[in-house]
Amino acid sequence: MAADPYAVDAAWYDAIHGDGGDDLDFWLPFVAEHGGPVLEVGAGTGRIALPLARAGHAVTALDPSPAMLAVARRRAAAGGLALTFLDGRLPGAELPRAAFASVILPNDVLLACAAEGEQTGALRAAATALAPNGRLAVDVAGPGHWLDPDGNGEPILAWAGDAAGERLEVWHVRHDDLATQTRRLHIRYEATGAGGQVRRAESDHVLRYVTFPELASMLETAGLRVLDTWGDYSLAALTNASERLIVIAELVEGAPGRRVPT
Repeated sequence: MAADPYAVDAAWYDAIHGDGGDDLDFWLPFVAEHGGPVLEVGAGTGRIALPLARAGHAVTALDPSPAMLAVARRRAAAGGLALTFLDGRLPGAELPRAAFASVILPNDVLLACAAEGEQTGALRAAATALAPNGRLAVDVAGPGHWLDPDGNGEPILAWAGDAAGERLEVWHVRHDDLATQTRRLHIRYEATGAGGQVRRAESDHVLRYVTFPELASMLETAGLRVLDTWGDYSLAALTNASERLIVIAELVEGAPGRRVPT
């Protein structure tokens, strides 16, 4: 079994991201409009899945990290929330066919599918799980928050604050490659206790960035039709300065995306 790629990140994720996030103001109304059951791909520690369940929706939370899901399960149990948790990733995870009124891929989850063909494969797999008249939503980095090789190798303080009685600093070092549209991201966590002792942990991830035309083409290949496109969570138009690229799509009746990927 492959090592958990997010085991280190899981220990700090909730301290950094908290229980909220600007995107919740998008996801909660989106699912309220289109209904459940809802599948969240890349649910992590439940930052979005738990509020959706709290709002009364039937939620399936899919994630490739056992460490992340362990945190999500503990949080769900503490809150008395009933969710279905699946350990796996797209493409590859076994999902019920045509079972979900809403399928969401928030916060750069699709970008974590960095191997060749993985992003299209993930969208195809998601399409097979989408019920008739259902909606799929993808949220990735927009044109204003894209790759920038000029910053390669430079340590960036991405977050600093208190975490469980320690002073936590999160440093990012990225290596962006425009030719392959990939970012190799090295994350270093430095936690300083009250006595000055320092704990360090590190993780590495690869992200593959996408443009809107490329994403629209992948959705079409997966049997999905683009309905709406926005540049932020308040539904502003997509522009060159937009930090987010949010796309809503629906199934095309009889399209190849309805078949189980091989």
